[in-house]
Amino acid sequence: MPIEGFDYKEFAKAISAEVGPALPSDIADADRQYIINIVHNFCYMAGEALANDTTIKLNAHQASIITQFIGEWSFHKSIDIIRSHIDPQFRDGILQKIAFTIFEIAKTATIKNMPQPDMIAVVEFQVKKAYNEALEELKNRGALTEAQVKEALSHSNIDEMAQQAAQQEAQQQAQTQTQQQQAQPAAGNAQPAANSYADQLSDTKILKLATFAIVLRHLPPEKRQSLIERFDENDAAILIDYASMEDLENRLDPMIVAKGLKEIKNSLPKSKKVNPVRINQKLYNIVKNSDISKISNIMGKERKAVRDYIANVSSGNRNSPITPRIAEIICNHLEEKLTRR
Repeated sequence: MPIEGFDYKEFAKAISAEVGPALPSDIADADRQYIINIVHNFCYMAGEALANDTTIKLNAHQASIITQFIGEWSFHKSIDIIRSHIDPQFRDGILQKIAFTIFEIAKTATIKNMPQPDMIAVVEFQVKKAYNEALEELKNRGALTEAQVKEALSHSNIDEMAQQAAQQEAQQQAQTQTQQQQAQPAAGNAQPAANSYADQLSDTKILKLATFAIVLRHLPPEKRQSLIERFDENDAAILIDYASMEDLENRLDPMIVAKGLKEIKNSLPKSKKVNPVRINQKLYNIVKNSDISKISNIMGKERKAVRDYIANVSSGNRNSPITPRIAEIICNHLEEKLTRR
C-alpha cells in the first residue's frame, strides 16, 4: 500500500537534482554523472521498497528521512571512492553495501521511534563500518592493496564540506565586521543598528544552538534547566525557543545536525569514573559487530581470565570478578586490535 504523501519517484528526482551543484570542482564530468545517477537510483529503489513494504507502517516524513539518509551518504561516499582512485568496477559493490546498511539501520531505528540525533549517530557509525568492511573484503580478494585501503579511508568528503563551510563562515564574519567598522563615523559614537540579538549571530552559532536544543529536548526537565542556566541570558533564550519547536529536527539537515552533535560531544569533559555497565555494553557491542574469527585470533594470545571475561560479557552475563578499570583496559585493547586488523 503506497505511503500517503510520499511520491518516491519525485523525491528521488528532487534529491538527485541537488547533487550536481553540490559536487566538488575536482570531480570529472563522467564521474559527476555517475554520482548523480547512483544517488537517484539508490533513492528510487529505497523509496520504492518502503512504499511496497506491507510489514511496516511509515508516514511520508519517516520514509523521506530514510531515503534522504541513503541519498546523502551515497553522495559523500561515492566522492570518497572516486578520489581514492578505486577501480570503477568495484564502486557499485561498495556503495550498494553502504546503501543496504543504511536502509536496514534507518528503517529499524524509525520503527523503534529512535530520536533523530541518535539515529543520525547510529547511521554514521554503521556507514563507516560498512565502508571499512567493503574495503577489507576487496583487500582480502587481492583487488586492493593495503596502501589503497589506507588512501580510501583517508578521504571524508562530509568532513571536508563541513570544514569548508566553517571557513567560509569565518571569512564572511570577518568581511561583515570590516564593512561595519568602515561604515561607522570617525567619531565612533554612532548607535548600533536596531537588530535583535539573534539577527546579529552567525549562522554557525545559530546552528550550534539549534543542535544543542535538540539534545535538550531529550533530557529530563531538571537536567535541561541546569544546562540552560550555564549559558548567557541571550543564548539561553534562543535555546528555549528552539527546544520548544515541535518540528525542530525536521528543519535542520541531518548531516549538519550530525556534525553539530559530534562537536558537542568532543567539547564535553571526559568522565574519569569508569561505569562497569557502560564498559560491558561497549564490549558486548564490539563483539557482536565484529568478525568472531578475528576476535578468536586476538583472544587466543590472552590469559584465561581475559578470555573468560569476554566470553561472559558477549553471552549477556554482566557479572564479573574483574574490576571496572581492568575491564576498561581490556575493552580498549580489543577495540584497538580489531581496528588495526
